[in-house]
Amino acid sequence: MQVRELTAPAAVFALIVTVVLIGALVIPFVSGGTSPEVTNLAAEQTNTDSVQITPNTEEGNIAVDGPGPGESKTVLIDKAHSNRLSDEKLSTLTNALVKSGHTVQILSREQARGPAWNESLRSADAVVIANPTQPYKSGQLAGLEKFADAGGRVTLLADPAAISVGGGGLLGLSIQESSAQYTGLASSFGFAAQSGYLYNMHEYQNNFKSIYATTPAESRNPLSQGIDRVVLREAVAISTASAEPALNTVDRTVREPTRREATYTVAATSGNVAIVGDTDFMMPTNVYVADNEVLLGNLATFLVSGNKRPGAPATPDSNGAQNAGTSTGGAIPTAPTAPTAPRPGDGPSPSPVPESIIAPSE
Repeated sequence: MQVRELTAPAAVFALIVTVVLIGALVIPFVSGGTSPEVTNLAAEQTNTDSVQITPNTEEGNIAVDGPGPGESKTVLIDKAHSNRLSDEKLSTLTNALVKSGHTVQILSREQARGPAWNESLRSADAVVIANPTQPYKSGQLAGLEKFADAGGRVTLLADPAAISVGGGGLLGLSIQESSAQYTGLASSFGFAAQSGYLYNMHEYQNNFKSIYATTPAESRNPLSQGIDRVVLREAVAISTASAEPALNTVDRTVREPTRREATYTVAATSGNVAIVGDTDFMMPTNVYVADNEVLLGNLATFLVSGNKRPGAPATPDSNGAQNAGTSTGGAIPTAPTAPTAPRPGDGPSPSPVPESIIAPSE
């Protein structure tokens, strides 16, 4: 076969392509039209002017009702037991209380040692305890029970166990589960935070761990008022002995690891003590979802609505018993301590007052 026979078809094909291209360029000018507009999709998608962003609007109001005008209450936040509660979550509760004229104080380790624990409680009207990772001593539990018996308000906040990854173990990594030390604390008030988290594969918001909770029918619980439903991001179930449920999950909620579908209690009160099985609802990004802001307002109102008897709880006497009030929660008595001889220069020391992080302006 000759070379001319091979190149002839290729030359014809090239000529046809050339004619088509020339026609595409010439026809618009002959007909008076314009070239078709080509849209650069990649450029349009990266053009911020072509993107419509609808911001999440913060709807609702965190209302705090409580004592009469001008009456300020002091709320302690326990950080003395390595509590897992971020400042971001705490900020919404703190701001709501301070805007209503109340004082919020942080309780440090130094202000929780020995008799300083009761002295700190005596200066407060309410206490918030979230996810303690260090256990409470028997004397602290006894003082906290006396505090509640005297009219002080106590709020417990619980989350699922935290998972952390550290060095060591297989491939140089170790996975540790850090559970809150609620065994002695919550059981003293008739509560128990169950292990594992709750989820719902049939009705949820965003993901299956963002569950809905509603108020029981005809509930008069102070935490339930004005709530249709709330969204809890990572909640735990609450077991109660004689407490009044404030929030229950919707049907077909499952508790891990039992994987049993049921309706679970996630918030309850018993006298002057309240417990909520979630802290994520307090996040600034979550607090205005559904009726979460109403729940936060109810919780703040609960904290400042007590009427604690002055001077409670008293310092334990030499036999380890609390002097003020009559316990109704089965407090564990403190261990007896041997008297010590006074040293030169010893005298009564002033009661430590927790450092105030935010106080209402004059």
